[in-house]
Amino acid sequence: MKVLRRSWRLARLAGCTALMAGMAGVAAGPAQAQPTGIIFQSHVVASWGNNASGQLGDGTTVNRSLYGDVNAGNQVVQVSSGVYHSLAVLSDGSVWAWGSNSFGQLGPGLDLNQKTPAQVQGLSGVFTQVAAAAQFSLALRSDGTVWAWGASINGQLGRGGTSDHEATPARVLVLNHITRISAAGGFALALRDDGIVFAWGANSEGQLGNGTTASSPTPAKIPGLSQVTGIAAGLTSAAATEASSTSAVTSVWTWGANYGGQLGDGTQNDHHTPERVTGVPVSIAGLSVGNVFALVLGTDGSVWGWGSNSFGELALAPGNTPVTRPVKVIAAGSHITQLSAGTGYVLALRSDGTVLGWGSDDFGQIGNGTTAQSSGPVQVTGLTSVTQVSAGYVSSLAVHTVPYLMGS
Repeated sequence: MKVLRRSWRLARLAGCTALMAGMAGVAAGPAQAQPTGIIFQSHVVASWGNNASGQLGDGTTVNRSLYGDVNAGNQVVQVSSGVYHSLAVLSDGSVWAWGSNSFGQLGPGLDLNQKTPAQVQGLSGVFTQVAAAAQFSLALRSDGTVWAWGASINGQLGRGGTSDHEATPARVLVLNHITRISAAGGFALALRDDGIVFAWGANSEGQLGNGTTASSPTPAKIPGLSQVTGIAAGLTSAAATEASSTSAVTSVWTWGANYGGQLGDGTQNDHHTPERVTGVPVSIAGLSVGNVFALVLGTDGSVWGWGSNSFGELALAPGNTPVTRPVKVIAAGSHITQLSAGTGYVLALRSDGTVLGWGSDDFGQIGNGTTAQSSGPVQVTGLTSVTQVSAGYVSSLAVHTVPYLMGS
């Protein structure tokens, strides 16, 4: 329920190259002693929050309000927290999954509740991004194709038809040259390298942006959008950023459900095609859509939000009246570099590698050692050197670097 930024790509390069080169050298030549005492930077998964289905990957089903590391390898480049399941992609291009497997969203051959990470079977090639949604999963391959598995009641696997579920990954129809994916609820988005956006799956609230409320099992272009630079799928709404051919201004467009003001158009009326959001007077660096709210990050570090604020997810005093127009919720100079919106809560990555959280916290998903909601940013306790965050339904993931001593 978030949009990814370039931090995870940097994580893929930083610190792992020397380790991989050393391993390759050993495989190609005769047996030789390994150097010891050399410190590398490993990239590992941290998790916290709800763990009812083992989605924290620590081998238990015990909730945690403080982060713990997950044994998903030491070269993780990106993670995605969905509804009771989690995904990760490693620097070798493999995809790993854990948590609920009730609809085959972890792939074939795994337990109903997989409490530790396991490699997704049925995928070949090098994958660069994953997206965990509600009971289904997506993975973007380096050749620009998209692969999907899990629940398919609304056609969210993009195979041209519907079924209860499909555990074996298969290629999503139509899509080529894709550079980014986003999924939530029962639908998905994909951004092509020419700035065109495709959508498929559930559409009861117009979240596919095609002017109808009919589900689509095949990806189709969203009319009216071009030169798109970012996408974000929420529960039943979506957003995109679009570059201008005449100015340096980046615009924000929203569509789908609007019962909580999450489209930011001043109303609570759904709209089934993209409409431009006004009132965000800054250049946009990123955006993220939660269950019933949305946030955008300005290049100046300011954060703007709209929609539901029942739990303080807009970093404002909680209230039952929706915020239907964009308001500045965090001032410029915050040093925030990535936002990830979940179900009534938010994670924010700062340039110093620390993470902030605010909003709902019933299961400790903010990560500050309590289960008390917060209407203002609080720091995730003890977590540093973070390169990417992902807020899910009620559980949280991050990639962070830790020292690795060769020979230890």
